[in-house]
Amino acid sequence: MKKRELLWLGLGACAAITLPCARPALAQDWPTRPIKLIVGYPPGGPVDTLARLLLPRMGQELGQPVIVENRPGAAGAIGVASTLQAEPDGYTFGVGVLGVLAILPHLQKTSFTTADVNYLTLLTQSPHVLVVNQDSPYRSLKDFIDAARKEPGKLNYGSPGNGSSTHLDGELLEQEARIDALHVPYKGGAAVMNALMGNEIQMVAAEISAVLPLLSKVRVLAVLGERRSPQLPDVPTAAEQGFPKLVSNSVYGVIAPAKVPVAAADRFRKAVVAALASKEVSDKLLSQGQTPSPSTPAAYRDYMVAESVKWGGLIRARQLRLE
Repeated sequence: MKKRELLWLGLGACAAITLPCARPALAQDWPTRPIKLIVGYPPGGPVDTLARLLLPRMGQELGQPVIVENRPGAAGAIGVASTLQAEPDGYTFGVGVLGVLAILPHLQKTSFTTADVNYLTLLTQSPHVLVVNQDSPYRSLKDFIDAARKEPGKLNYGSPGNGSSTHLDGELLEQEARIDALHVPYKGGAAVMNALMGNEIQMVAAEISAVLPLLSKVRVLAVLGERRSPQLPDVPTAAEQGFPKLVSNSVYGVIAPAKVPVAAADRFRKAVVAALASKEVSDKLLSQGQTPSPSTPAAYRDYMVAESVKWGGLIRARQLRLE
């Protein structure tokens, strides 16, 4: 198999996670000032929107405002590093992204270690989907795969950039379907969707929330979740179409520095869970294709370990690396 070379992109991260032992004491009246929630993406994006949707209810629960601090860069890795390297005083938390917490160490050295990660709770999960242009001749996943097998190397798929999680979806499709397709990287999600609608590329893997507003212009061939999406009930999963291992989701959660006081971490987590349970918040998330998925810290940690094993195996099998 030919070696795939990837440009540097801050993706995903931790293969094994340990919980800290010693943590500083917490004042009885915590919190006494606003709390920061670091988002590793610019304002207005899907992760930023998700975080800000939770803030009003969290503020009510905590008795202090929770303020988003955007630290964009390196596809979210800067935000994660900023969170984990912050003073562990209970006033800095962050949004964890699967791309930054289950893949990156398999591709390059990170500025944080597995011992730095304190997982509090999952926030939401959102399936990826395989999409073609509305005018495409491919009306099913089988159509695309059959065409790719007929002419190896001719069909292509785009992504927001080399090493992005949806690029890895394409690599996973190639591996599971045993096809040879050409990966075409673009600079960001908007650029790759514009390329698809402009017929520059034949197929894209994307998060469902990015696709729902474009259903009049694109056709969804498969949902890469474990089950069909409520927003796309007529679209079968990849598993239903014969590819049970072709599963990929965007997963967001809340993380904290390793030594943050236990009481602060627990109370902040409870505020997040309360916000997710709010009907107003839950309904809004579901309309965007996001499923609220609050969890225990252990369940979040175990999930990321499993994802790290999965994507690390793909990276090795496909001989992917960052430069």
